[in-house]
Amino acid sequence: MLTDQKIPLGEYIAAFVDWLTANGADYFDAIASTLEMMIHGVTFALTWFNPFVLIGLIAALAHFIQRKWGLTVFVILSFLLILNLHYWQETMETLAQVLFATLVCVVIGVPLGIIAAHKPLFYTIIRPL
Repeated sequence: MLTDQKIPLGEYIAAFVDWLTANGADYFDAIASTLEMMIHGVTFALTWFNPFVLIGLIAALAHFIQRKWGLTVFVILSFLLILNLHYWQETMETLAQVLFATLVCVVIGVPLGIIAAHKPLFYTIIRPL
């Protein structure tokens, strides 16, 4: 029967991961340290401001984008609650990670989208992704 002999896919993948770990550790460590340095830089920039100044800047940005006072008040109250609950540092770290991940996705996604719009074969190849 077809199922009598299983393909040892798990063993192949484990061997590949072991090979990557052994041969690419320096490369992956360099990438990880670079990304970590960038994220820490964004986190430092967010925590450098006085929290009340940053709350004001974020509220002004929210009002500039949406032009709704209800949203602006909600943003202010939400960030004041975060500050009051002593989650400011953790929130800024999370916000830095989200902002950095969004930037990476845009930097990768926009050029791929432009190429896909002009090259039907490329679009066909990346469509499942």
